[in-house]
Amino acid sequence: MKISVIKIDSFKIHEHHLEIIYSADKFQFSTKIFYHDVSFSGLIQKYSQPFIQKIVAHIALFEGMKFCSLFPAYYDISVIAEYLEPAVLDLFVKIYQGVFGQHWYENNITDYQQPEIITSQKLGISQPGEILGNNQTILAGCGGGKDSILAMKMLEEADIPFASMQYSHSFYGKADFQHHLISQVLECVQPTSKHRISIFDNFTEFPFLKLYFPENSGITAPETPVSIFESLILMLDKGYNYLCLAHEKSANTGNLFWDEIGKEVNHQWGKGLAAEQILDQFIQKHLLTNFKYFSILQPIYDYRIFQNFSKYPEFIPKIHSCNIQKPWCKKCPKCAYVWLGLMAFSQASIVNEVFKNNLFDDVDLLPTFREMVGLGEHTPFECIGEIEESRLLMKRCVERGLTGKALDMFTEEILADSRINWQEIEQKYNSVYSTEHAIPDWIFEKIKEQL
Repeated sequence: MKISVIKIDSFKIHEHHLEIIYSADKFQFSTKIFYHDVSFSGLIQKYSQPFIQKIVAHIALFEGMKFCSLFPAYYDISVIAEYLEPAVLDLFVKIYQGVFGQHWYENNITDYQQPEIITSQKLGISQPGEILGNNQTILAGCGGGKDSILAMKMLEEADIPFASMQYSHSFYGKADFQHHLISQVLECVQPTSKHRISIFDNFTEFPFLKLYFPENSGITAPETPVSIFESLILMLDKGYNYLCLAHEKSANTGNLFWDEIGKEVNHQWGKGLAAEQILDQFIQKHLLTNFKYFSILQPIYDYRIFQNFSKYPEFIPKIHSCNIQKPWCKKCPKCAYVWLGLMAFSQASIVNEVFKNNLFDDVDLLPTFREMVGLGEHTPFECIGEIEESRLLMKRCVERGLTGKALDMFTEEILADSRINWQEIEQKYNSVYSTEHAIPDWIFEKIKEQL
Protein backbone atom coordinates (compact mmCIF):
# COMPACT_ATOMS: atom_id res chain seq x y z
CA MET A 1 0.00 0.00 0.00
CA LYS A 2 1.19 3.52 -0.77
CA ILE A 3 0.02 6.78 0.75
CA SER A 4 -0.61 9.48 -1.79
CA VAL A 5 -1.64 12.53 0.28
CA ILE A 6 -1.16 13.49 3.89
CA LYS A 7 -3.29 16.46 4.83
CA ILE A 8 -4.02 18.82 7.68
CA ASP A 9 -7.82 18.56 7.84
CA SER A 10 -8.42 21.09 10.61
CA PHE A 11 -7.00 22.74 13.70
CA LYS A 12 -8.86 24.04 16.72
CA ILE A 13 -7.72 26.21 19.60
CA HIS A 14 -9.50 25.23 22.82
CA GLU A 15 -9.11 26.93 26.21
CA HIS A 16 -6.16 24.78 27.37
CA HIS A 17 -5.22 22.68 24.35
CA LEU A 18 -4.76 22.53 20.61
CA GLU A 19 -6.38 19.84 18.48
CA ILE A 20 -5.06 19.10 15.00
CA ILE A 21 -6.75 16.56 12.71
CA TYR A 22 -4.66 14.93 9.98
CA SER A 23 -5.44 12.41 7.29
CA ALA A 24 -3.29 10.02 5.29
CA ASP A 25 -5.52 9.16 2.30
CA LYS A 26 -8.57 7.45 3.88
CA PHE A 27 -7.11 7.23 7.43
CA GLN A 28 -7.62 9.98 10.00
CA PHE A 29 -5.57 10.87 13.08
CA SER A 30 -5.49 13.50 15.81
CA THR A 31 -2.76 15.26 17.76
CA LYS A 32 -3.78 17.04 20.96
CA ILE A 33 -1.33 19.33 22.75
CA PHE A 34 -2.31 20.31 26.31
CA TYR A 35 -0.73 23.32 28.04
CA HIS A 36 -1.36 22.84 31.75
CA ASP A 37 -1.13 26.50 32.76
CA VAL A 38 -2.06 28.43 29.60
CA SER A 39 -5.42 30.06 28.89
CA PHE A 40 -5.72 30.44 25.12
CA SER A 41 -8.57 32.95 25.43
CA GLY A 42 -6.26 35.12 27.57
CA LEU A 43 -3.41 34.63 25.11
CA ILE A 44 -5.60 35.64 22.14
CA GLN A 45 -6.78 38.72 24.04
CA LYS A 46 -3.16 39.66 24.75
CA TYR A 47 -1.83 39.18 21.21
CA SER A 48 -4.77 38.78 18.71
CA GLN A 49 -6.46 35.77 17.17
CA PRO A 50 -4.62 35.83 13.80
CA PHE A 51 -1.23 36.01 15.55
CA ILE A 52 -1.89 33.00 17.79
CA GLN A 53 -3.37 31.12 14.82
CA LYS A 54 -0.15 31.83 12.95
CA ILE A 55 1.94 30.23 15.74
CA VAL A 56 -0.44 27.25 15.93
CA ALA A 57 -0.24 26.82 12.13
CA HIS A 58 3.53 26.40 12.40
CA ILE A 59 3.04 23.80 15.15
CA ALA A 60 0.50 21.96 12.95
CA LEU A 61 2.86 22.01 9.95
CA PHE A 62 5.77 20.44 11.83
CA GLU A 63 3.66 18.02 13.88
CA GLY A 64 2.49 16.72 10.50
CA MET A 65 6.05 15.81 9.52
CA LYS A 66 5.76 12.46 11.36
CA PHE A 67 3.33 11.32 8.63
CA CYS A 68 6.23 11.62 6.18
CA SER A 69 7.32 8.30 7.72
CA LEU A 70 4.81 6.84 5.21
CA PHE A 71 6.69 8.38 2.23
CA PRO A 72 3.63 10.25 0.87
CA ALA A 73 3.72 11.92 -2.54
CA TYR A 74 1.98 15.10 -1.30
CA TYR A 75 1.42 17.10 1.92
CA ASP A 76 -1.70 19.26 1.65
CA ILE A 77 -1.47 22.24 4.01
CA SER A 78 -4.27 24.34 2.46
CA VAL A 79 -6.12 24.76 5.76
CA ILE A 80 -3.18 26.63 7.35
CA ALA A 81 -1.69 28.25 4.21
CA GLU A 82 -2.89 31.80 4.96
CA TYR A 83 -1.02 31.76 8.31
CA LEU A 84 2.34 30.67 6.84
CA GLU A 85 5.05 32.54 4.98
CA PRO A 86 6.85 31.06 1.91
CA ALA A 87 10.15 30.73 3.83
CA VAL A 88 8.62 28.06 6.10
CA LEU A 89 8.49 25.60 3.18
CA ASP A 90 12.28 25.77 2.79
CA LEU A 91 12.63 25.29 6.53
CA PHE A 92 10.31 22.27 6.39
CA VAL A 93 12.43 20.62 3.68
CA LYS A 94 15.70 21.33 5.54
CA ILE A 95 14.34 19.88 8.79
CA TYR A 96 12.79 16.90 7.01
CA GLN A 97 15.96 16.01 5.13
CA GLY A 98 18.11 16.41 8.24
CA VAL A 99 15.89 14.39 10.57
CA PHE A 100 14.76 11.64 8.17
CA GLY A 101 18.16 10.42 6.93
CA GLN A 102 18.00 7.49 9.35
CA HIS A 103 14.47 6.61 8.17
CA TRP A 104 15.60 6.54 4.53
CA TYR A 105 18.58 4.37 5.49
CA GLU A 106 16.54 1.88 7.53
CA ASN A 107 14.02 1.52 4.69
CA ASN A 108 16.68 1.61 1.96
CA ILE A 109 14.96 4.55 0.25
CA THR A 110 17.38 6.39 -2.03
CA ASP A 111 15.06 8.21 -4.42
CA TYR A 112 12.69 10.14 -2.13
CA GLN A 113 13.51 13.75 -1.20
CA GLN A 114 10.33 14.94 0.51
CA PRO A 115 6.59 15.15 -0.17
CA GLU A 116 5.50 17.88 -2.54
CA ILE A 117 3.78 20.51 -0.41
CA ILE A 118 0.50 21.62 -1.96
CA THR A 119 -2.05 24.33 -1.10
CA SER A 120 -5.34 25.41 -2.64
CA GLN A 121 -4.62 29.04 -1.72
CA LYS A 122 -1.66 31.38 -1.57
CA LEU A 123 0.60 31.49 1.46
CA GLY A 124 0.52 34.57 3.68
CA ILE A 125 3.29 37.08 4.18
CA SER A 126 6.05 37.26 6.77
CA GLN A 127 4.92 39.58 9.59
CA PRO A 128 6.95 38.88 12.72
CA GLY A 129 5.61 40.05 16.07
CA GLU A 130 7.25 40.18 19.44
CA ILE A 131 6.97 38.59 22.85
CA LEU A 132 5.29 41.10 25.16
CA GLY A 133 7.06 41.86 28.40
CA ASN A 134 10.78 41.58 29.05
CA ASN A 135 11.12 38.53 31.27
CA GLN A 136 14.82 37.72 31.63
CA THR A 137 13.95 34.35 33.18
CA ILE A 138 15.21 31.54 30.91
CA LEU A 139 12.72 28.86 29.85
CA ALA A 140 14.73 25.64 30.28
CA GLY A 141 13.55 22.38 28.76
CA CYS A 142 13.66 19.36 31.05
CA GLY A 143 13.39 15.85 29.63
CA GLY A 144 14.44 14.19 32.88
CA GLY A 145 17.89 13.04 31.73
CA LYS A 146 21.42 13.91 32.84
CA ASP A 147 21.77 16.79 30.34
CA SER A 148 18.74 18.82 31.32
CA ILE A 149 19.34 18.57 35.08
CA LEU A 150 22.99 19.55 34.62
CA ALA A 151 21.95 22.51 32.43
CA MET A 152 19.49 23.75 35.05
CA LYS A 153 22.03 23.27 37.84
CA MET A 154 24.49 25.41 35.86
CA LEU A 155 21.91 28.19 35.49
CA GLU A 156 21.09 27.97 39.19
CA GLU A 157 24.76 28.14 40.26
CA ALA A 158 25.30 31.12 37.94
CA ASP A 159 22.34 32.92 39.61
CA ILE A 160 20.40 33.05 36.34
CA PRO A 161 16.66 32.63 37.04
CA PHE A 162 14.99 29.89 35.00
CA ALA A 163 11.59 28.25 34.65
CA SER A 164 11.27 24.60 33.64
CA MET A 165 9.34 23.20 30.69
CA GLN A 166 8.60 19.48 30.69
CA TYR A 167 6.55 17.55 28.20
CA SER A 168 5.11 14.09 27.94
CA HIS A 169 4.23 12.25 24.74
CA SER A 170 1.81 9.33 24.42
CA PHE A 171 4.50 7.56 22.37
CA TYR A 172 6.45 7.07 25.63
CA GLY A 173 3.55 5.82 27.77
CA LYS A 174 1.22 7.37 30.33
CA ALA A 175 1.49 11.16 30.65
CA ASP A 176 1.17 11.21 34.45
CA PHE A 177 3.98 8.69 34.84
CA GLN A 178 6.30 10.68 32.55
CA HIS A 179 5.54 13.93 34.38
CA HIS A 180 6.08 12.18 37.73
CA LEU A 181 9.56 11.00 36.64
CA ILE A 182 10.54 14.46 35.39
CA SER A 183 9.19 16.07 38.58
CA GLN A 184 11.60 13.93 40.62
CA VAL A 185 14.48 15.49 38.68
CA LEU A 186 13.10 18.99 39.21
CA GLU A 187 13.17 18.44 42.98
CA CYS A 188 16.97 18.86 42.71
CA VAL A 189 16.74 22.46 41.44
CA GLN A 190 14.54 25.49 42.06
CA PRO A 191 12.87 26.85 38.94
CA THR A 192 10.80 30.02 39.29
CA SER A 193 7.88 28.18 37.64
CA LYS A 194 7.24 24.65 36.38
CA HIS A 195 5.37 24.37 33.08
CA ARG A 196 3.88 21.18 31.64
CA ILE A 197 2.90 20.21 28.11
CA SER A 198 1.20 16.86 27.41
CA ILE A 199 0.90 15.52 23.87
CA PHE A 200 -1.59 12.80 22.90
CA ASP A 201 -1.07 11.44 19.44
CA ASN A 202 -2.94 8.43 18.08
CA PHE A 203 -0.72 7.99 15.01
CA THR A 204 2.33 7.10 17.11
CA GLU A 205 0.32 5.48 19.90
CA PHE A 206 -1.82 3.06 17.90
CA PRO A 207 -0.63 -0.09 16.04
CA PHE A 208 -1.49 1.56 12.71
CA LEU A 209 1.96 1.30 11.14
CA LYS A 210 2.56 -2.30 12.22
CA LEU A 211 -0.78 -3.44 10.78
CA TYR A 212 -0.91 -1.50 7.53
CA PHE A 213 2.79 -0.93 6.77
CA PRO A 214 4.61 -3.85 8.43
CA GLU A 215 7.62 -3.45 6.14
CA ASN A 216 8.18 0.17 7.33
CA SER A 217 10.94 0.50 9.97
CA GLY A 218 8.83 2.72 12.24
CA ILE A 219 7.68 6.28 12.84
CA THR A 220 10.18 9.14 12.76
CA ALA A 221 9.22 12.51 14.18
CA PRO A 222 11.17 15.81 14.30
CA GLU A 223 10.87 15.81 18.08
CA THR A 224 13.25 18.65 18.95
CA PRO A 225 12.27 21.05 16.11
CA VAL A 226 8.54 20.61 16.75
CA SER A 227 9.00 21.08 20.51
CA ILE A 228 10.68 24.44 19.79
CA PHE A 229 7.51 25.66 18.02
CA GLU A 230 5.30 24.21 20.79
CA SER A 231 7.31 26.10 23.42
CA LEU A 232 6.50 29.43 21.70
CA ILE A 233 3.00 29.32 23.21
CA LEU A 234 4.50 29.26 26.72
CA MET A 235 6.99 31.97 25.88
CA LEU A 236 4.28 34.29 24.56
CA ASP A 237 2.04 33.56 27.54
CA LYS A 238 4.68 34.12 30.23
CA GLY A 239 6.83 36.69 28.42
CA TYR A 240 10.00 34.59 28.27
CA ASN A 241 12.54 35.67 25.63
CA TYR A 242 15.09 32.88 26.02
CA LEU A 243 14.61 29.18 25.36
CA CYS A 244 17.44 26.98 26.64
CA LEU A 245 17.84 23.28 25.85
CA ALA A 246 20.65 20.91 26.83
CA HIS A 247 22.06 19.43 23.63
CA GLU A 248 25.71 18.46 23.68
CA LYS A 249 28.45 18.77 21.07
CA SER A 250 28.27 15.02 20.36
CA ALA A 251 24.90 15.56 18.62
CA ASN A 252 26.65 17.22 15.66
CA THR A 253 28.25 13.98 14.46
CA GLY A 254 26.36 11.44 12.36
CA ASN A 255 26.15 7.65 12.71
CA LEU A 256 27.52 6.94 9.24
CA PHE A 257 28.12 8.38 5.78
CA TRP A 258 25.70 6.73 3.35
CA ASP A 259 27.40 6.50 -0.04
CA GLU A 260 24.15 5.66 -1.86
CA ILE A 261 22.84 9.20 -1.32
CA GLY A 262 26.15 10.92 -0.63
CA LYS A 263 25.01 12.18 2.78
CA GLU A 264 25.69 11.72 6.45
CA VAL A 265 22.94 9.99 8.44
CA ASN A 266 22.59 11.49 11.93
CA HIS A 267 19.98 10.23 14.40
CA GLN A 268 20.53 13.40 16.47
CA TRP A 269 20.48 15.95 13.63
CA GLY A 270 17.54 17.87 15.13
CA LYS A 271 19.58 18.47 18.30
CA GLY A 272 22.73 19.66 16.54
CA LEU A 273 24.09 23.18 16.20
CA ALA A 274 23.10 23.49 12.51
CA ALA A 275 19.42 22.75 13.29
CA GLU A 276 19.57 25.03 16.35
CA GLN A 277 20.80 27.98 14.26
CA ILE A 278 18.35 27.38 11.39
CA LEU A 279 15.38 27.29 13.78
CA ASP A 280 16.55 30.24 15.87
CA GLN A 281 17.10 32.46 12.81
CA PHE A 282 13.81 31.46 11.20
CA ILE A 283 11.75 32.25 14.32
CA GLN A 284 13.50 35.60 14.88
CA LYS A 285 13.03 36.64 11.26
CA HIS A 286 9.47 35.45 10.66
CA LEU A 287 7.66 34.93 13.99
CA LEU A 288 9.16 36.58 17.11
CA THR A 289 11.86 39.24 16.77
CA ASN A 290 12.91 39.17 20.46
CA PHE A 291 13.25 35.37 20.75
CA LYS A 292 16.48 33.45 21.35
CA TYR A 293 17.00 29.67 21.32
CA PHE A 294 20.28 28.05 22.33
CA SER A 295 21.77 24.96 23.92
CA ILE A 296 23.81 25.57 27.05
CA LEU A 297 25.79 22.30 26.70
CA GLN A 298 26.74 22.82 23.03
CA PRO A 299 30.35 23.83 23.98
CA ILE A 300 31.12 20.41 25.52
CA TYR A 301 31.02 16.72 24.64
CA ASP A 302 29.24 14.01 26.60
CA TYR A 303 32.57 12.88 28.07
CA ARG A 304 32.80 16.16 29.97
CA ILE A 305 29.08 16.16 30.76
CA PHE A 306 29.35 12.79 32.53
CA GLN A 307 32.38 14.13 34.38
CA ASN A 308 30.54 17.28 35.52
CA PHE A 309 27.44 15.24 36.35
CA SER A 310 29.47 13.07 38.75
CA LYS A 311 29.66 16.05 41.14
CA TYR A 312 25.99 15.45 41.93
CA PRO A 313 25.61 11.79 43.00
CA GLU A 314 22.15 12.61 44.39
CA PHE A 315 20.88 13.06 40.78
CA ILE A 316 21.65 9.47 39.72
CA PRO A 317 18.56 7.75 41.19
CA LYS A 318 16.29 10.49 39.80
CA ILE A 319 17.28 10.73 36.13
CA HIS A 320 15.84 8.62 33.29
CA SER A 321 16.77 8.46 29.61
CA CYS A 322 15.30 5.30 28.12
CA ASN A 323 12.86 5.75 25.22
CA ILE A 324 11.56 2.19 25.39
CA GLN A 325 10.51 1.59 28.99
CA LYS A 326 10.99 4.42 31.44
CA PRO A 327 13.03 4.87 33.57
CA TRP A 328 15.38 2.12 32.22
CA CYS A 329 14.77 -0.97 30.08
CA LYS A 330 18.47 -1.93 30.50
CA LYS A 331 18.44 -3.53 27.04
CA CYS A 332 18.69 -0.65 24.57
CA PRO A 333 21.67 1.40 23.30
CA LYS A 334 20.58 4.45 25.33
CA CYS A 335 20.55 2.52 28.60
CA ALA A 336 23.89 0.91 27.75
CA TYR A 337 25.46 4.27 26.92
CA VAL A 338 24.22 6.09 30.02
CA TRP A 339 25.41 3.14 32.13
CA LEU A 340 28.83 3.38 30.45
CA GLY A 341 29.14 7.13 31.10
CA LEU A 342 27.94 6.90 34.68
CA MET A 343 30.27 3.99 35.47
CA ALA A 344 33.22 5.91 33.96
CA PHE A 345 32.86 8.84 36.37
CA SER A 346 30.22 8.39 39.07
CA GLN A 347 30.13 6.29 42.23
CA ALA A 348 29.72 2.69 41.04
CA SER A 349 27.71 1.68 44.13
CA ILE A 350 25.01 4.31 43.42
CA VAL A 351 24.82 3.39 39.72
CA ASN A 352 24.56 -0.32 40.63
CA GLU A 353 21.77 0.48 43.06
CA VAL A 354 19.75 2.01 40.19
CA PHE A 355 20.49 -0.50 37.41
CA LYS A 356 20.76 -3.63 39.58
CA ASN A 357 22.59 -5.47 36.71
CA ASN A 358 26.11 -5.22 35.33
CA LEU A 359 25.26 -4.16 31.77
CA PHE A 360 28.85 -4.86 30.70
CA ASP A 361 28.11 -8.54 31.33
CA ASP A 362 24.83 -8.64 29.38
CA VAL A 363 25.39 -10.85 26.31
CA ASP A 364 22.45 -9.18 24.50
CA LEU A 365 24.19 -5.79 24.81
CA LEU A 366 27.58 -6.96 23.55
CA PRO A 367 26.79 -6.12 19.85
CA THR A 368 25.60 -2.66 21.02
CA PHE A 369 28.84 -1.98 22.90
CA ARG A 370 30.81 -3.18 19.85
CA GLU A 371 28.93 -0.69 17.63
CA MET A 372 29.55 2.11 20.14
CA VAL A 373 33.32 1.67 19.98
CA GLY A 374 33.43 1.41 16.19
CA LEU A 375 33.40 -2.35 15.65
CA GLY A 376 30.06 -2.42 13.80
CA GLU A 377 28.74 -0.98 10.53
CA HIS A 378 27.70 2.22 12.30
CA THR A 379 27.07 3.53 15.79
CA PRO A 380 23.63 2.71 17.30
CA PHE A 381 20.81 5.00 16.17
CA GLU A 382 20.36 6.69 19.53
CA CYS A 383 21.38 9.89 21.31
CA ILE A 384 24.85 8.74 22.24
CA GLY A 385 28.44 10.00 21.88
CA GLU A 386 31.00 9.52 19.15
CA ILE A 387 33.08 6.35 18.67
CA GLU A 388 36.27 7.72 20.24
CA GLU A 389 34.23 9.24 23.05
CA SER A 390 32.71 5.85 23.92
CA ARG A 391 36.20 4.33 23.75
CA LEU A 392 37.48 6.92 26.19
CA LEU A 393 34.63 6.18 28.61
CA MET A 394 35.29 2.45 28.32
CA LYS A 395 39.01 2.98 28.92
CA ARG A 396 38.16 4.81 32.14
CA CYS A 397 35.93 1.93 33.24
CA VAL A 398 38.81 -0.52 32.70
CA GLU A 399 41.16 1.76 34.64
CA ARG A 400 38.65 1.90 37.48
CA GLY A 401 38.86 -1.87 37.77
CA LEU A 402 35.35 -2.58 36.49
CA THR A 403 34.70 -5.92 34.81
CA GLY A 404 32.40 -7.54 32.25
CA LYS A 405 32.33 -9.14 28.81
CA ALA A 406 32.07 -5.76 27.04
CA LEU A 407 35.20 -4.52 28.81
CA ASP A 408 37.05 -7.75 27.96
CA MET A 409 36.11 -7.24 24.31
CA PHE A 410 37.29 -3.62 24.47
CA THR A 411 40.61 -4.56 26.13
CA GLU A 412 41.37 -7.21 23.50
CA GLU A 413 40.21 -5.39 20.37
CA ILE A 414 40.78 -1.69 21.05
CA LEU A 415 43.01 -1.13 24.07
CA ALA A 416 45.61 -3.55 22.72
CA ASP A 417 46.15 -1.25 19.71
CA SER A 418 49.27 0.74 20.63
CA ARG A 419 48.78 3.17 17.72
CA ILE A 420 45.86 4.92 19.42
CA ASN A 421 46.83 8.34 20.78
CA TRP A 422 44.70 8.44 23.92
CA GLN A 423 46.09 11.78 25.06
CA GLU A 424 44.97 13.46 21.84
CA ILE A 425 41.53 11.87 22.07
CA GLU A 426 41.08 12.97 25.68
CA GLN A 427 42.13 16.51 24.81
CA LYS A 428 39.40 16.68 22.15
CA TYR A 429 36.57 15.34 24.30
CA ASN A 430 37.53 17.04 27.55
CA SER A 431 37.82 20.58 26.12
CA VAL A 432 35.39 23.48 26.36
CA TYR A 433 34.75 24.98 22.89
CA SER A 434 34.16 28.66 23.51
CA THR A 435 33.13 29.66 19.98
CA GLU A 436 31.18 26.73 18.52
CA HIS A 437 27.83 27.49 20.14
CA ALA A 438 24.99 30.03 20.09
CA ILE A 439 24.79 30.91 23.81
CA PRO A 440 24.19 34.66 24.35
CA ASP A 441 27.41 36.32 25.54
CA TRP A 442 26.04 37.45 28.91
CA ILE A 443 24.95 33.90 29.74
CA PHE A 444 28.17 32.30 28.50
CA GLU A 445 30.23 34.66 30.66
CA LYS A 446 28.31 33.55 33.75
CA ILE A 447 28.39 29.80 33.07
CA LYS A 448 31.72 29.16 31.32
CA GLU A 449 33.51 28.31 34.61
CA GLN A 450 31.04 25.50 35.21
CA LEU A 451 31.48 23.92 31.78
